Amino acid sequence: MKFLISPNFWSSVLASTTPVLLATLAANIMTKAGMFNLGIEGTMLMCALAGVLASAFTGSLFVGALLGVLLGILVSFVLGYFILKMNAPMNACGVAINLAATGGTVFILAMVCGSKNNSTSIVSASFPNINIPILKDIPVLGQILSGQNFVTYLSWIFVALTALMLYGTRLGVNIRAVGENEEAARSAGINVLLTKFIALALCGVFCAFGGMYLSMGAMHSFTAGMVSGRGFMSLAMDAIAQGNPLIGCASSFLYGFSDTITVYLQLYSKLDLKLISAFPYVFILIVLMIIQACRKMIENRKQRNLG
Repeated sequence: MKFLISPNFWSSVLASTTPVLLATLAANIMTKAGMFNLGIEGTMLMCALAGVLASAFTGSLFVGALLGVLLGILVSFVLGYFILKMNAPMNACGVAINLAATGGTVFILAMVCGSKNNSTSIVSASFPNINIPILKDIPVLGQILSGQNFVTYLSWIFVALTALMLYGTRLGVNIRAVGENEEAARSAGINVLLTKFIALALCGVFCAFGGMYLSMGAMHSFTAGMVSGRGFMSLAMDAIAQGNPLIGCASSFLYGFSDTITVYLQLYSKLDLKLISAFPYVFILIVLMIIQACRKMIENRKQRNLG
């Protein structure tokens, strides 16, 4: 377990945290707006492919990222149309998006790249790694914090901006009011439908960057199914955070930690690979159970005190 004191290990933890952190922010926004988006996984997958294809054919990282973000917003708006205007079940719509993404990305990949597995036949743009002046020269800390991908730093900015927006702006108050009580919000003059679509747009932006980080940051090509359950894991992270982006950031870090340990255990441990692969999910499940038990104890204690 000597790798736990290695700067490279903790640098990898931050990198592994990035896509789940962005997906968790998307889930946080949905929770605060009183919605549940089971289609985060599929949205990330579609945006990951869109960014790769758009940047490859235009030769522009900016255009690729822009089209990926626009697709993320569009998919979120489609979800919003069905659940808000057509009164369709949220869970069913989310499952539909995931199924469409799983099959649709493979179909488009085969048509455009001639392969059902990856996009290595085309050259796409990628987000750069950034070395931060001064910080990069600090021993240990510089190795961990400097040299990360652009999207990793962007995700930290998103966390701060989302927390500020939710708890320090009128829009954030509106989103939280709508999520807590739609009728009360409507009677206070808040446009409930518009507020929810704004929340959906933010969700789409976060999903897009989470997906594009995987295909244009951590890797330099798209691979079928590359999101690998991170969108679903974000729902567990949000269950821990209960819509709070700062707690969501901390819980995502726990996932990044467990995921990175999995990689190192595969390299240096003789444990069964299937057992090692299950470690991040078991670890998060145990953490979630402990947190929920603590919350239940606190709630019971409050009720006894009130009684």
